[in-house]
Amino acid sequence: MKHLLAAMGAALALLASGNFAAAQQCCTGNVSTYCTSGTSVQGCVPSISGSGIPSVDAGSGFVLRIAQIPGQRSGLIFYGTTAAAASWAPGSSSTLCINAPVIRTSIQDSGGLVGGCAGLFALDFNAYIAANPGGSGTPFFAGQQLLAQGWYRDPGAAAQTNLSNALQFALCLGNGDTLAPTITTCAASQTVSANAGCLGVVPNFTSGVVAADNCSAVTVTQTPVAGTSVPLGVHPITITATDGTNVALCRTTLTVVDTTPPVILSCAPDQSVFADAACQAIVPDLRGTVIATDACSVPTISQSPTVGSAVGVGTTSVLLTASDAAGNSTTCVATLRVLNSLACPPTGYVAIQPGIFQIGSSAPLGPPYFGDYGNCQPPHGVTITYPYLMGTHEVTQAQYLALMGSNPSFHQGNNQRPVEQVSWSMARAYCAALTAQQATILPAGYEFRLPTEAEWEYACRAGTTTEYNVGAILDCSQARFSYSFHSSASCASTGPAVVGSFPPNAWGLHDMHGNVWEWCLDSFAPYVSGAQQDPFVTGGSQRVMRGGRWDYSSAHCRSAYRVPYDPSFALNSFGFRVVLAPIRVP
Repeated sequence: MKHLLAAMGAALALLASGNFAAAQQCCTGNVSTYCTSGTSVQGCVPSISGSGIPSVDAGSGFVLRIAQIPGQRSGLIFYGTTAAAASWAPGSSSTLCINAPVIRTSIQDSGGLVGGCAGLFALDFNAYIAANPGGSGTPFFAGQQLLAQGWYRDPGAAAQTNLSNALQFALCLGNGDTLAPTITTCAASQTVSANAGCLGVVPNFTSGVVAADNCSAVTVTQTPVAGTSVPLGVHPITITATDGTNVALCRTTLTVVDTTPPVILSCAPDQSVFADAACQAIVPDLRGTVIATDACSVPTISQSPTVGSAVGVGTTSVLLTASDAAGNSTTCVATLRVLNSLACPPTGYVAIQPGIFQIGSSAPLGPPYFGDYGNCQPPHGVTITYPYLMGTHEVTQAQYLALMGSNPSFHQGNNQRPVEQVSWSMARAYCAALTAQQATILPAGYEFRLPTEAEWEYACRAGTTTEYNVGAILDCSQARFSYSFHSSASCASTGPAVVGSFPPNAWGLHDMHGNVWEWCLDSFAPYVSGAQQDPFVTGGSQRVMRGGRWDYSSAHCRSAYRVPYDPSFALNSFGFRVVLAPIRVP
């Protein structure tokens, strides 16, 4: 090999072209064979070939090969600058196809066997010139035209040698490609949704890239690579197109967005508030009771109607919205019930405040009071501890008909008269239906029902201590009843009056005296002595009636008067009024 290096400078000549730089855009070396190979005595026809791109550096790997060599002694490779066609030696079948000066390598072992055609000689030309820069006296450089022809020891042939055919090639720069690939279409920007970990997975952008190169196949890669996890936001993606040596770049973007709405673990509980004097209530702040979570940000809670706005009596749906930083949202609904209150009783009711009064009467048995034979004795103190609402008048035929779908009254013709021919059970059924109808706006623990005896007398007296809420006497101008023992006069009563026909008591309640008997919720029982709190009697077979009736005397209309009746009775003077008060079970 050293011998070859010493002679290389004289053997190579430059055949440079003025267009060589342009040729380097896609240089292949123009490797081609010429000349005819000699035939060995054994009939072998060795052939020379080159694979790869001949280059002035080792970047491509250009290998010269001679195959089908007979015997073991072979490997001479000739380098020259111009082609020739001169006989090699007397008696040889080969032609020397390279003009001098020539260089040859040292003897190599082809690995073949005498008498066979399996020998092979190979030389990595690029590796050779990389290992021997300037070894020929003049450095190899791009554009040089080189010629090569191999020789082999041909046992039995004249001069014992023969030649292969010849090879012509030009030296390239690097792998012969000096231009980067052309990217005609870069990858389009993409948007992906974040996963449960609030990360986005980088997709494969390379499939959308269109790139070409005149010399070789183009490899397209991306950074970051497909499958990489990246956080929320906009991320630059670099696309690289390479032909093995040269590189072209383009850039696109990946946007990772949060598309998963928050999860509401617990909505606000339903709430009830009392209406104010304007029959409205201020919407409370329900946001703090909502429990929500989100993978990517802390949810914010909003509500509609907004905090501080006013809503009327009834049921209002409050929409609660949990929103994340990306604008995704989830909703739930809580119910706000604005309840009728003592400050804003429904039409037809008055508020009765808690208080203390003396229940019962010590009136003598004789006229004008007749003392009801001890039923209202002994008088004793009673405390009412809770507020309640009481109907301003007895339930009318119109009201009963609208809710229950029938009118059991004997005295019909004016639906504003009190409903009558109503048993205690029928009255309770009406109250239950009214409670069901108004359930969404009732205060917690309250129901529409018949009044207890204590509630009835407390409301009837309206703070008075006399036998009637109008004083010590009752005349025909003050209530509907049949006869006044105080004026010894008949009131010419032929039936119940239209409700509200007479002035109300001090608390705004009409017809607490006379008109129709009014059922109470309690069972009838004799009074006991001693103060009581919120008395309510259960377990008896008879129920209590209060207030007198249109065809009875003034004695029966007293505030304290009480009479027992079977709860199944329904006479044309039996009616009732309703209270909204704490639940009681008779």
